[in-house]
Order: sequence, then structure tokens, then C-alpha cells
Amino acid sequence: MSLPPSANRDERKPSLPWALLTFAVPVAIILYGTVVVGVRPPVLPLLVAVVVAGLMCLKIGYSWEELQEGMLAAVGRIQIAVAILMLVGMIIAAWMASGTIPAIIYWGLKLIAPKHFLVSAFILCAVASLATGTSFGTMGTIGVALMGVGVAMGYNPAWTVGAIVSGAYFGVKMSPVSDSTNIAAAVCEVPLFTHISSMLWTTLPATVVAIAGYGFLGTLHTAEPGSMENIHAILTTIEGSFSLSPLAFLPPALMLVLAYRRFPVLPVLVTCVVSALAIALYEGADIATLAKFLTTGYKAATPSPALNKLLSSGGLMSIMGTTLLLTSGMAFGGILEKARVLEVLLNAMLRGATSAISLVGATIAAAYIILLGTGSQMLAVIVPGRAFQESFRKAGIAPQILSRTCEDAGTIGCPLVPWSVHAFYILGVLGVGAMDFAPYAILNYVVPVFSILSALTGIGIARTTQENA
Repeated sequence: MSLPPSANRDERKPSLPWALLTFAVPVAIILYGTVVVGVRPPVLPLLVAVVVAGLMCLKIGYSWEELQEGMLAAVGRIQIAVAILMLVGMIIAAWMASGTIPAIIYWGLKLIAPKHFLVSAFILCAVASLATGTSFGTMGTIGVALMGVGVAMGYNPAWTVGAIVSGAYFGVKMSPVSDSTNIAAAVCEVPLFTHISSMLWTTLPATVVAIAGYGFLGTLHTAEPGSMENIHAILTTIEGSFSLSPLAFLPPALMLVLAYRRFPVLPVLVTCVVSALAIALYEGADIATLAKFLTTGYKAATPSPALNKLLSSGGLMSIMGTTLLLTSGMAFGGILEKARVLEVLLNAMLRGATSAISLVGATIAAAYIILLGTGSQMLAVIVPGRAFQESFRKAGIAPQILSRTCEDAGTIGCPLVPWSVHAFYILGVLGVGAMDFAPYAILNYVVPVFSILSALTGIGIARTTQENA
């Protein structure tokens, strides 16, 4: 029987076995629904997980009203993410209408050798994300154009998305203008550039591995018969259907400049939409057609059916399914937070952790537990950063090692969790789910490996002047 809302909060703290069960059973349901049954997108498995988690938390002593409060609080945290999604949907349509994305595809096909495409995609997204500090903006703009290049070259979309994701999250992890970089440094009380310098120990070797991996995948790519003729036909059709004037590159140039100057993300994205619409109007489009494109997506009308399929995308309605997934995933995480399930699991992980390897390992595991439980990148950085500070201090390990490790797992691990905010965003914008692209997001799963190797060897592990073991 449930305890009344006024019951002592500590009395309703779940035991470790029950917390493990409450976490593991809903996650198993989600994985079974997505991997075994193949429900895509996984809205139904997520809803079932929400119900099961709620029933198990009722047994702890929480009322339905309290669990509902936790769900609503968690859903409230994705308001900015939903706003970004809506704007990105409009940006894709507007950049199609203005010729921006067709121009990027055109020059990408002309300048990038097919065997170097994945490496080029990784580097382009890394540079764009490093300059702007936003993985969402990079994937929703440059990433969409690169998807078009990859399709034209005959690349497996999962390979292409893997390279785009790796590059985008390299930038957002290392950029001094990235929210996650600044938050990790602030939470762990580390100067920003000390934090970034510390991340070089794990991110640079992982970047070398990623570039080598994409180079190797490029050698495995075999052009299909007639692919060069197909590329030539696409180039000719784009030349005949879009102006390809230098004006087409104004929206991405504005995005890079404004983001680097630390303008808030929403005004930057609005500028991207407005500038593209102004170019489309200048090129001869009418307002009614553009309004329809922004709502239901751009509809290409070139002589090539294949190119029409490639370029017809975007619009507000294209992100509605992703918004439903986001809401379901955050509701699941809100229940686990409210019932203190994640708190119990994290406290258990800290017991006996005193060495560099045990603390780094516990931080990485904690970040992934939070990602699996809540799907939130920010929580996966903030919660371990706060919870493990004292343990790192007592072990004599410098705080920048904690901030680095939070990013090594929490920041770049988020898109690998199929029901995370970032994975749903990628699915909505690039059309490939985490289960498909994760094996090819090389940087995202190699960085934690180097984080653990650093702790094992002591290389790159800074110590404080005094140890208080």
C-alpha cells in the first residue's frame, strides 16, 4: 500500500536490490521491443517502460501524483530541445528552398573523392561543431547536406551518420563555446581551458583512431556500376534547377559567425531560417509556397525523381514523431529520478572507490546509468560531477580529471543510447536510429576506452598537491 505524500522521504528510499530491479526491468523492456521485436520508432516500448517503472515505484511508497510530478518536471526540461527541433525542421526546408543544401551537396560531390568521404564528413562536422558549439545545429544543417552527398556516392546511411555524429560530438565536447563544456567545467569547479586541455589526453588519440577507422571504411566502399554517371546526372540536374550563387552560403556563414560570438542558440537558428527565406524570395519563390514548405517540408520538383526524393525533407511536421519519442523517454527518466532509484545506484557505486581507475570507471558507469535511465546528456554530466567531487578530492586526483571523465562518457555517450534526447533528434533529422549508426560512431565509444586506459596507466592523470586518502 502506498504511503501518503507526507511520509518521510528517507523511508521511501528504495533498497539497492529493488533500485537495480526498477532500473533493469524497464530498460530490458525497451531493449526487447527495439532489438528483438524491432519496434521502430520505439514509442510503444517506452510507454510500456513508463508504466512498469511507475508500478514498481508505487511499491516503494510514492503516490501516483508524486510520480506524475516527476514526469512533468523531466518533460519540462526538453522544452528548449523541442524548440530547437522545430527550428531545425524549418531550417532544412528553408535551406532547400534557398539552394543552400543543394549547393553544399553540389560542391561536396565535385570536391570530395568517394573513398575520402567519411573522413571528410567527420572533419567538416568537427570543425563546424567546434566553431558553433552545437551538435544539433551541425547535424541539422551540414549533416543533412552530407547525407545527400553520401547517398549520391552510394554509402550506407549508417556509415555516413556515424561519421557525422562522431564529428559533431568531437566539436561539442572540445568547443569553448559549447554548453556541455562550460557546464562540466563549472560543476566540477575547473577553469574552462584547464578542462579542455585535460580532455586532449583522451580525445586526441580517439580522434586519430576515428579518422583511421573512417579511412578504412572508405577503402571498403565499392562504387556501384553506373554510380559516376549517377553523380554526374545529379550535378547536372542541380545546376539546372538551382542558382548555386554565393548567396546560398550566407545562412551557414551567419550560423558560424553568430554561434562563435556566443549568441543564444534559438536566435541563431531563427536567423538561419530568415536569411534562407530572404534568399528564396530573392530567387523568385512566393510567400505561400515557402509557408507550406516550412510546415510540411520542402518538395523538390527537378527532372530527376532520385534527386527529388533526396531533397524533399524538413518542415515542422517532420519532427512530430521525434517529439513524441522525447516526451516518452523523459517521462521514463522522471519517474526514476523522483523515486530516487538513480540516487541509490550512484551511491552504491561510490562505495570503496578510492583509486584513479575505480573512480574513473565509476564516473563512466554512472554517466551511462543516468543516460540509460533519463536519456539526458546534461544530467549525465552534472550528476556525477556533483556526486563524485569529494571522492576525487580525497583520492588526491585533480578535479579536471572528473570534469573530463564526465564529458568522456556523458557528453558523447548520449547519442548511443537509443531512447536518449540526442538519439531521437538524430533519428528525426537524419533518419537513422542509434541501433544502426552506433557501431560507426567511432569517436563516441573510443573516447571512454582512452579514459580508462589513462586511469590504468596514470598517463594524463593530474594529481593534487596533497592526498587525503
